[in-house]
Amino acid sequence: MASDQSTVALSVGDSVVDIEDDDPDEAIVINRPTEKTITDWEHETDSGTTTAAEDNPDYAAEEQLVVVAFRDTITNSIDNWQALDGDALHEQVVEHDITQYGFPESRLERIEPGELDAQWLDSLAERFDDAGWDVTHNTTELIVTQYDEEYRITADGTVDGDGEYREPLENIVEIEH
Repeated sequence: MASDQSTVALSVGDSVVDIEDDDPDEAIVINRPTEKTITDWEHETDSGTTTAAEDNPDYAAEEQLVVVAFRDTITNSIDNWQALDGDALHEQVVEHDITQYGFPESRLERIEPGELDAQWLDSLAERFDDAGWDVTHNTTELIVTQYDEEYRITADGTVDGDGEYREPLENIVEIEH
C-alpha cells in the first residue's frame, strides 16, 4: 500500500529504507533523475522486462524515480565512496556493476547512516538503564556512565573508554552483538 506520508525530496548519498519491506536493508540513493518517473525505470525479471511502475501499482505512474543500491554492496566495492559527489558515486556504481533498484520516492524513508546496524543498541540501552547506568542513546551509539567513568559503544561493537568497566562492557557487547 502506498504511503500517505508527505516526503521531502531525497538526495544522492542519502541512506534510505523501503517502507514496505518488513526486514529492510540500508540502501543509498545513487541517482534521482528529475526528468524520470517510475514508468521510465525498466528492469529484467524472470517473466521479461517490466517497469518500476508495474512493480508498484499502488503508486502513481508519474511518481519521481529514485535509484538506490545496497549500502553493504557499495561499501564492499567502492573505497571511500562517502567522499564522492553524486555524479562520481553513480559512475562508480555503474563501473563496479553494482545492482541498482528503481523506487517511487515516497516508498523510501530517509534514515541515519548505519541506523539499521545499530538497532541492537536499543535493548542494550534498556539493560544498562535498568542496571542504574546513566545512558545517552544516540542513533548509532550509546554513551554509558557509571561512577564517573564514561564509555562509548558504537554500532559496530567498539567500546571506547578507559576504566575498570571496559572489559566487562566488551564482554556484554560481544554477547549482544
